[in-house]
Amino acid sequence: MARRGFAVSVRTAAILALLVVAAWAGTTGATSVVDPQVEAHVDSFDFGLVPPQPHSGNDLFQLLPTHTVNGSGVALASGLYWYLKYYCNASVTWGENGTGDNLVLPDPLPQVATAVVMNAPVRWRYYLNVCTVSYSSAWWNWTRWEREIDWMALHGINLPLAFTGQELVWTEVWKAFGLTDAEIEEFYTGPAFLAWNRMGNVQSWGGPLTKSWREGQAELQKKIVQGVWNEERAVSVRWARAAGLKRVYPHANITLSPTWAHFTDPYRVWLLDPFDPIFQKIGTAFIDAQTRVYGTDHIYNADTFNELDPPSADPTYLAAASNAVYQGMAAADPKALWLMQGWLFRSVWWSNDRIKAYLSGVKNDNMLILDLYAEVDPIWSKTESYFGKPFVWCMLHDFGGNRDLYGNLTHIATAPVDARTAPGSTMVGTGLTMEAIEQNPVIYELMSEMGWRSAHVDVDDWLDHYVSFRYGADSPSAKKAWRLLHQSAYQNPVIMRSIYTFVPNRHVSRNHHYSPDVLVEAWGLLLQSRLELPNPAQPNGPWEYDLVDVTRQVLDNLFHDAYGLLDGAYDAYVATRRDPFNQVKTIGAALIQILSDIDTVLATNQNYLLGVWTERARSWATNEEEKRLYEFNARNQITLWGPNGEINDYASKEWAGLVGTYYRPRWQIFVAYLFDSIAKGTVIDPNKYAADLLLWEQRWNNQTNAFPSQATGNVAEVSQALYARYVSAAELKQHFQRLPNTDAPANDIHRQPQTTVVGQLMYLCFLDPACQGFNSNGHLKSSVASTITSADVDLYIRSR
Repeated sequence: MARRGFAVSVRTAAILALLVVAAWAGTTGATSVVDPQVEAHVDSFDFGLVPPQPHSGNDLFQLLPTHTVNGSGVALASGLYWYLKYYCNASVTWGENGTGDNLVLPDPLPQVATAVVMNAPVRWRYYLNVCTVSYSSAWWNWTRWEREIDWMALHGINLPLAFTGQELVWTEVWKAFGLTDAEIEEFYTGPAFLAWNRMGNVQSWGGPLTKSWREGQAELQKKIVQGVWNEERAVSVRWARAAGLKRVYPHANITLSPTWAHFTDPYRVWLLDPFDPIFQKIGTAFIDAQTRVYGTDHIYNADTFNELDPPSADPTYLAAASNAVYQGMAAADPKALWLMQGWLFRSVWWSNDRIKAYLSGVKNDNMLILDLYAEVDPIWSKTESYFGKPFVWCMLHDFGGNRDLYGNLTHIATAPVDARTAPGSTMVGTGLTMEAIEQNPVIYELMSEMGWRSAHVDVDDWLDHYVSFRYGADSPSAKKAWRLLHQSAYQNPVIMRSIYTFVPNRHVSRNHHYSPDVLVEAWGLLLQSRLELPNPAQPNGPWEYDLVDVTRQVLDNLFHDAYGLLDGAYDAYVATRRDPFNQVKTIGAALIQILSDIDTVLATNQNYLLGVWTERARSWATNEEEKRLYEFNARNQITLWGPNGEINDYASKEWAGLVGTYYRPRWQIFVAYLFDSIAKGTVIDPNKYAADLLLWEQRWNNQTNAFPSQATGNVAEVSQALYARYVSAAELKQHFQRLPNTDAPANDIHRQPQTTVVGQLMYLCFLDPACQGFNSNGHLKSSVASTITSADVDLYIRSR
C-alpha cells in the first residue's frame, strides 16, 4: 500500500476541526489559516459537530464509514487523531521542527468498517502544571505555542492552564494600589523562576523582569488564549505579596513568609493575610484587569499555602481562609470556579480534619481540585473524594524536566478507571500535571487516552499499536523492545535520577527499580528494528528520538555501576592509605569517557540540545544586557537553581552541551580531588571541595558562550558503535577465559554492579585494575585463584 505525506509541520486536526467550527458559527475566512499541504486532504473527510452526551454533558466523537468524523467541541480533533493513530498508523507528539511526528498516511486512506463511538466518561481533560511554564515553556515564542495548542487539541485537552503574561496585569494592579516601579521590580523574579514567584515562594531571584519582557509575554498570552479555540481555560490568580504594600498600607496584616527551599533574604516573600480588608480588593482588581486584557472562561487557578503551612490550625480560620480566596474571585466574577491544586495536602501538617475544614469554606459547585500526584500519592482515596468536592485524577510523573525513562504504564492504564468507579467517587476529569514536558512521550500518549477510556487498557496490546503509529511500521523487533521497556523502566512510577547529574561526591547511590539487563536487551532490539522500518536508511523522527533515549539510559545505568567501583576503590584507599593498582585514576578516566559518549549520542538529536534552550532564552532579549540576563536565567534554573545551589540540580537535563560542559567537568574536578588526596596521602576535604566546586558552577552560570542548536552525527551509527563498545565488547573477549559451571567463592570487589550482561561486566572488570574476573551473576572478583564447580554459573577469568 502506498503512503503519502500528511502535513508534518502544520496544524492538523486543529485546523481541520476549525473549518467545521467556523462553518457551524457561520463565519468566513477560516480557510486562510490552512496550510496548502493540509488543504489537499481536507476533502478526504467529512466533519460534523454534534452535541455532547445528553445526560452528562461530556464530550463524544464518532468515526463513521466514508471518512466521516463527528465530535462535540475539541472532541472533533480527538476523533480525527484516533483515526490517524488506529487506522493510518500515524501520530503527533513533541519534537523540534516536527521530529516527533509520524504523519505519512496510506494511500488510499483506510475506511472505518464499523462505526466507532467514544463517549468520554469524564467532563474534563486537564493539561499543565503551574511549573511547566518555567521548566518547559519559559522561552517559547508563538510558533512553539501554536504547535502545543495543536498537540492539546489532538490529544483531547479541554481545560489547559493559561498561565502566561500575568506580570503586565499585576504591574497595573500594583500601581493602582500605590506601589512604585522600583517596589514592583524588586518583587518579580527573572523569567525562568516566575512559576514560584506566582505561587508566593520566592521573589527577586533572577530579576529584574524588564518592561519589554512583560509586554512581550502579554502579547503572547493574547495569542494563546485566542488559539485555544473551543476549549475552556484556567487563568491564574494570586494575592498581594509585594513588600511595597507595607509602605502604602502600614496597618495591613503583612508578614514575612517562612523560608522556602533554603532561600533567605532578600528572596523571601511577604504574605498578605486573607482576612485583611485589602485582600479581597486586590483579588477583585486583578480579575477585573485580567479579564479586560485576556477575557475569561470563569475558571481561576489559585494555590494558597504552596509548600508553606498555614499560620493556624483552627478549623474556623481554615474555612474562612479558603472562603476569603473564593470571595475575592466571586466579587469580580459571580460565575467563578476555583481550580485548586491538591498538592498542599500532601504535607503531614494537613490532617483530614484540617483538609475538611479548609474545603468547607467553599461550596462544592464553586471548586474543582486537581489531585496532582494521583498516580503515586492519591489524596482523593484518603479524604472521601475530597469530602464531596469534584476532582480531577492527575498524573504528575515528571519533576523538573528530568529525562530518565520511567513511569508506570500498567497503573496509568487502570487507576483512573478505578478512581472514577469507586463508591462515592466525585472524579470528573483526568489530567496531565507534569512539571515539564518533552520527555517519556509513551506515558503521555497513554494517559491522554484515559480521558476517553471507560475500561482498563491491556498495556502490551496497546504498546503493539503504539509501535505501529509511532514508527509507521509493524516491527516485531520494536514491539519486543517496547514490551521489555514496559517490564522494566515503564513499570516504575518513581524516577531514578542519573547520578552523573548530581553533585559528584562520595557514597552517592540510587536503587534500581528494575533490572538494567532488560533495558540492554531492549536497546539491541531497537537497533535491530531499523531494518524493519519503511525506510531503514532514514528512520523517522520518533524512532531516532527513542533510540537516543534508550541508548542514553543504558549508559546512565552503566555509569552508575562504574561509579560504584570508583567509590569502592577510594573507600579501600581511605581504609589502608594505599592504592596499589592506581584504581581511582583508571576508573575515573572511564567515567569521563562514558560522559563523553553520552554527550555524543545526545548531540545527534535536536531534542536533546542545551543550545535550543539557551538560544530561545536569548531570542527574547532586546539588548545585550537582557541577553546576558536571560541566558543566566536559563543556565541557573537547570543547574544551581538559586545563588548558591538552593535547589541544586533539581531541574537537571540530559542535554548535549550540558553533559559536555557542566556535568563532565564537575566529575573531572571530583576525580582530580580524589587523586590529589591519594598523591598527598590524605583524604579529600569535603568542605574545600564543595566551596571550590560551587565557585566553578557559579562561573559556568555566568558564561555566555553559545551551544549548538542543530544536531550533528547519525544516531543509528553512533548508537550502534556504543552498543559494540559497551555490550558486544568484541575487543575485550580476547582478554577473558570462560569457565562454564564454575565459580570463585568470596573475594567480591566491594561495590558490585547491577548489570549481569557479560559484555558490560567485561568492560567493568577491564577498567578496574584490581579485577581478576567475574561470574555470570555479576560479581566482580579481586581473586579467582580458588574455584569450585557451580551449576548454572560461569566464571570469566581475566588474562594479563
